[in-house]
Amino acid sequence: MYEPFVYLGTYTVREGHLDEALASCREVASLVESREPKMLVFQFFADDQGRQITVLQVHADAESMANHMGVVSEHLARSGSWIESFSNTTVLGQPPAVLSQWYQEAGEELTEFPRHIAGVIRVGSPVG
Repeated sequence: MYEPFVYLGTYTVREGHLDEALASCREVASLVESREPKMLVFQFFADDQGRQITVLQVHADAESMANHMGVVSEHLARSGSWIESFSNTTVLGQPPAVLSQWYQEAGEELTEFPRHIAGVIRVGSPVG
Protein backbone atom coordinates (compact mmCIF):
# COMPACT_ATOMS: atom_id res chain seq x y z
CA MET A 1 0.00 0.00 0.00
CA TYR A 2 1.21 3.50 -0.86
CA GLU A 3 1.81 5.57 2.28
CA PRO A 4 2.93 9.18 1.82
CA PHE A 5 4.94 10.93 4.51
CA VAL A 6 4.23 14.54 5.49
CA TYR A 7 6.38 16.82 7.63
CA LEU A 8 5.19 20.19 8.91
CA GLY A 9 7.39 22.29 11.16
CA THR A 10 7.74 25.89 12.29
CA TYR A 11 11.04 27.59 13.07
CA THR A 12 11.38 30.77 15.09
CA VAL A 13 14.04 32.98 13.48
CA ARG A 14 16.63 34.60 15.73
CA GLU A 15 16.26 38.37 15.93
CA GLY A 16 18.32 40.00 13.17
CA HIS A 17 18.81 36.77 11.18
CA LEU A 18 15.86 36.90 8.78
CA ASP A 19 17.97 37.47 5.65
CA GLU A 20 20.17 34.50 6.58
CA ALA A 21 17.08 32.36 7.21
CA LEU A 22 15.50 33.26 3.88
CA ALA A 23 18.74 32.59 1.99
CA SER A 24 19.07 29.23 3.74
CA CYS A 25 15.50 28.27 2.83
CA ARG A 26 16.09 29.14 -0.82
CA GLU A 27 19.36 27.18 -0.86
CA VAL A 28 17.70 24.10 0.64
CA ALA A 29 14.79 24.36 -1.82
CA SER A 30 17.29 24.38 -4.68
CA LEU A 31 19.01 21.28 -3.28
CA VAL A 32 15.69 19.50 -2.92
CA GLU A 33 14.72 20.35 -6.47
CA SER A 34 17.95 18.96 -7.90
CA ARG A 35 18.55 15.96 -5.62
CA GLU A 36 15.24 14.66 -4.29
CA PRO A 37 12.93 13.33 -7.00
CA LYS A 38 10.61 11.61 -4.48
CA MET A 39 9.82 14.91 -2.73
CA LEU A 40 6.37 15.81 -4.01
CA VAL A 41 5.92 19.18 -2.25
CA PHE A 42 8.54 21.34 -0.52
CA GLN A 43 7.40 24.84 0.45
CA PHE A 44 8.47 27.49 2.98
CA PHE A 45 6.11 30.18 4.28
CA ALA A 46 6.93 33.12 6.58
CA ASP A 47 4.73 35.15 8.89
CA ASP A 48 4.30 38.91 8.35
CA GLN A 49 6.70 39.77 11.19
CA GLY A 50 9.56 37.68 9.77
CA ARG A 51 9.92 35.78 13.03
CA GLN A 52 8.53 32.40 12.02
CA ILE A 53 9.01 30.19 8.99
CA THR A 54 6.95 27.07 8.38
CA VAL A 55 8.02 24.30 6.04
CA LEU A 56 5.68 21.82 4.40
CA GLN A 57 7.14 18.64 2.96
CA VAL A 58 5.15 15.91 1.23
CA HIS A 59 7.23 12.85 0.44
CA ALA A 60 6.30 9.85 -1.67
CA ASP A 61 7.19 7.68 1.34
CA ALA A 62 9.14 7.71 4.62
CA GLU A 63 12.29 6.55 2.81
CA SER A 64 12.22 9.88 0.94
CA MET A 65 12.28 11.69 4.30
CA ALA A 66 15.29 9.64 5.40
CA ASN A 67 17.03 10.61 2.14
CA HIS A 68 16.10 14.26 2.74
CA MET A 69 17.80 14.19 6.15
CA GLY A 70 21.01 13.12 4.43
CA VAL A 71 20.74 15.74 1.69
CA VAL A 72 20.19 18.61 4.15
CA SER A 73 22.41 17.40 7.00
CA GLU A 74 25.02 20.11 6.36
CA HIS A 75 22.31 22.79 6.38
CA LEU A 76 20.81 21.40 9.58
CA ALA A 77 24.22 21.64 11.25
CA ARG A 78 24.47 25.34 10.29
CA SER A 79 20.84 26.25 11.02
CA GLY A 80 21.56 26.99 14.67
CA SER A 81 22.87 30.38 13.61
CA TRP A 82 19.37 31.48 12.56
CA ILE A 83 16.89 29.04 14.16
CA GLU A 84 15.98 30.08 17.68
CA SER A 85 13.55 27.21 18.26
CA PHE A 86 11.31 24.60 16.68
CA SER A 87 7.56 24.38 17.30
CA ASN A 88 4.45 22.69 15.98
CA THR A 89 6.52 19.93 14.39
CA THR A 90 4.14 17.26 13.15
CA VAL A 91 4.69 14.21 10.99
CA LEU A 92 1.98 12.28 9.21
CA GLY A 93 3.10 8.71 8.54
CA GLN A 94 5.64 6.47 10.24
CA PRO A 95 8.78 8.59 10.69
CA PRO A 96 12.11 7.11 9.64
CA ALA A 97 14.51 6.35 12.49
CA VAL A 98 16.96 9.07 11.39
CA LEU A 99 14.29 11.76 11.86
CA SER A 100 13.13 10.51 15.25
CA GLN A 101 16.75 10.22 16.39
CA TRP A 102 17.58 13.76 15.23
CA TYR A 103 14.66 15.22 17.19
CA GLN A 104 15.50 13.16 20.26
CA GLU A 105 19.16 14.26 20.20
CA ALA A 106 18.12 17.91 19.68
CA GLY A 107 15.73 17.69 22.65
CA GLU A 108 12.87 18.82 20.43
CA GLU A 109 9.31 17.51 20.40
CA LEU A 110 7.99 15.64 17.37
CA THR A 111 4.23 15.03 17.22
CA GLU A 112 3.53 11.83 15.30
CA PHE A 113 0.46 10.52 13.51
CA PRO A 114 2.04 7.31 12.18
CA ARG A 115 -1.02 5.45 10.92
CA HIS A 116 -2.21 6.27 7.41
CA ILE A 117 -5.92 5.61 7.04
CA ALA A 118 -6.99 6.79 3.57
CA GLY A 119 -6.71 9.72 1.19
CA VAL A 120 -6.10 11.14 -2.27
CA ILE A 121 -3.00 12.89 -3.54
CA ARG A 122 -3.06 15.13 -6.57
CA VAL A 123 0.12 17.01 -7.27
CA GLY A 124 0.39 19.61 -10.00
CA SER A 125 -1.51 22.61 -11.24
CA PRO A 126 -5.22 22.67 -10.47
CA VAL A 127 -7.49 21.67 -13.29
CA GLY A 128 -9.55 24.67 -14.30
